[in-house]
Amino acid sequence: MSKLYFFDIDGTLIDCTRGIFEIPDDVITILNQLKKQGDDVFLATGRCKCFIVDGVMKYPFNGYVTCNGTYVEYRDKPIYKKIISKEALKTTHEICIQRNMGYYFESNDKIYVLNKYTPKHIEFKKQWGMKEEVIVDDFDINNIETYIGMIVINNYEDEAPMREALSPYFNIQRHRDAFSFDLTIKGESKAKGIRELVKGLNKDMIDTIAFGDGRNDIEMLEEVELGIAMGNSMSEAKAVAKYVTSDIDDDGIMKALQYFSLIQR
Repeated sequence: MSKLYFFDIDGTLIDCTRGIFEIPDDVITILNQLKKQGDDVFLATGRCKCFIVDGVMKYPFNGYVTCNGTYVEYRDKPIYKKIISKEALKTTHEICIQRNMGYYFESNDKIYVLNKYTPKHIEFKKQWGMKEEVIVDDFDINNIETYIGMIVINNYEDEAPMREALSPYFNIQRHRDAFSFDLTIKGESKAKGIRELVKGLNKDMIDTIAFGDGRNDIEMLEEVELGIAMGNSMSEAKAVAKYVTSDIDDDGIMKALQYFSLIQR
């Protein structure tokens, strides 16, 4: 029976914080072998498509669960999408203006920001490999379609008012950086996006396997038949995974697949 594999990006396939912006050649060999076996390989990421770095995007995945599950496609055809409400956009915009914070609202081909010339944004863009050509800071907040947001606060004092204002609209998940967060539409997750994809393909969740490392991978690792956490994972991800493999730079993906006899040695 063919399997459906879902791979997180950051901390799983690449690690921008360690200067790893491309999928390592040995992992590409593994992905190719899975496809040769008749399996499908997907990305399951918090990033939108235009935020996926070229070193990942150049690989021919079968499909994408992006924006923490709110935009899903298979072989370039959309299967599921969930749009951030105008009220949620406006509330985020207003609190960021009030407290001098930054936000990123993501569509498939654009990322909307308050001001792309601030030092904080320039640093954030460089750290995460955000492409300059997709960044837009001249737009009408009431006239954009986006599927996920991120917010960057200044200090710990910003967190409580930010959460109070935005929790009615979003699941707010802290990144490894203490001051940046995913804003995922309430009730959405990578797990839900995967379920929508599996349903659209007339497959079964029993055939699903996922690799992840972050807080936004928790639901996915719980939901799939075999959830595997990388050795460099957040403790919360390790706690729900069915198996914890080694680090991203210690052949973690290959070792897990060999452990479960899902790929030949």
